[in-house]
Formats: sequence, structure tokens, C-alpha cells
Amino acid sequence: MFTRLAHVCLSVKDLERSLAYYEKLGLRPLFDFTRKGARFGVYMKIADGSYVEIFEDPDMGPVANNGILHFCLETADLDATMAQLAERGVSCTPKKLGVDNTWQTWLEDPDGNKFEVHQYTPASTQSTGGSVEADW
Repeated sequence: MFTRLAHVCLSVKDLERSLAYYEKLGLRPLFDFTRKGARFGVYMKIADGSYVEIFEDPDMGPVANNGILHFCLETADLDATMAQLAERGVSCTPKKLGVDNTWQTWLEDPDGNKFEVHQYTPASTQSTGGSVEADW
């Protein structure tokens, strides 16, 4: 049903400081997330198919869950995956095309941890690069 862990999303207090740190580890910025034209996040490539996204929250308190906001599982066919999940009694949000042109749905585990399942498209920003304007 799933093909890999697609990315890990981290909340950071200072975007530039964190970007510099992860670049030291060899991660490469692939695209920015902007809100009203201002960058507040960066999608970084670890290796082919492996990514970390970081989002700035200057008012962030003590880190919970080691700062991980969510994880994402990739699937080749989101519709089939959602049908399989429904058959198993697992609820998820309606399928949505994200601002990065990737199909997505969200789930929540019994402890309230939310996570994403997505399917890349030919127009996914993860492949094309560039910048996306957040709608959340």
C-alpha cells in the first residue's frame, strides 16, 4: 500500500539558523514555502525520494515529540489506498491537491498524532522546484 516514508516535518524557532545547520549535514533546499510572499519554510532534499521540511515558529515553546510536526507516507495510488483504509475502518480527510501540486489525505492515530499520505503528480513541486504559497 505504501512505498516509502516521504518526508519528516520539523518546527524550528529560527529558519535561517536551522537551514544553515541542515545544509551542513548535506541537505539541499529544494523549494520554499511562503505566506503572503514571506518565506516561512523550506523543503530540503536528503537523497532521491527522501526529504525534510522545516517551518519557522519564532514563538515555539519547548519541543514536544522532538519537534516532529508530522510524518508522511507515499503511495502510488491515493484513491486505492484511501479505499483500502476505508475498508479497514480507518478514516481520513477527503483527497485534496496540496499547494505543492501533490495529492494528499490526512489521518490521525489513537493518540492524536496527525500524519499525511500523499501521491506525487507530474506537477508536484518536489519534482519541479520553485516556491509555493501556503493556503493554511
